[in-house]
Amino acid sequence: MASQAAGQDRIDRHRTVQRYNRVAKGSNIAEWHRRLFDDEAHVRLEAVESLGKEGSEECVKPLLDATADSDPRVRAKAFDYLGLIGSRRATQVLTQYLFLSDVDQPSKQRILVALSRIRDPASAVPLIDFIEKTEDDELRCGALYALGEVGEPRSLDVVQEFTASEDPHESRIARDAVAKINRRAAATPNTQPTILELEKLLGPRQGQKQ
Repeated sequence: MASQAAGQDRIDRHRTVQRYNRVAKGSNIAEWHRRLFDDEAHVRLEAVESLGKEGSEECVKPLLDATADSDPRVRAKAFDYLGLIGSRRATQVLTQYLFLSDVDQPSKQRILVALSRIRDPASAVPLIDFIEKTEDDELRCGALYALGEVGEPRSLDVVQEFTASEDPHESRIARDAVAKINRRAAATPNTQPTILELEKLLGPRQGQKQ
């Protein structure tokens, strides 16, 4: 009985610590989020650092808010940490920034790096659109690299076109991206139904006895 009681005490203490950690973590994130609206840029930058190092899903929304900060250092850190966290919740906002004329090139480069780390298949179409619209060679190379990391098969035809680029750097990145997309496709399990599965789905053929 004594050992059972001691075991239950350990379980209760563990649960208490877990509850405390959840509450403390939530209050910390809420406080860091509040500091993102401080008048002092260094306070906002520290808040982004804290959110990024925490690195949980709860930090994604505050970090997305920080991408609109007036200070370029805060924005840059927010983009970087969103990529490191790797949450697909950030994809839509990040891809939209690529098409805004008031977003500078260094920021777009960081966004492309973040998207290459997140590897969300949903980013493939916006990245393809960006490649077709941008006139910036460096950003186009960054988008080609990101498509290779995402590995979405539907981007293969577009990426393959750039393997014949006259720019050797762009051509090399495109070839590497094609190889990554092909490897990803080869590693994907075959989800096509077998003949037996098709027969079960379609039912008996016409003229076949029941």
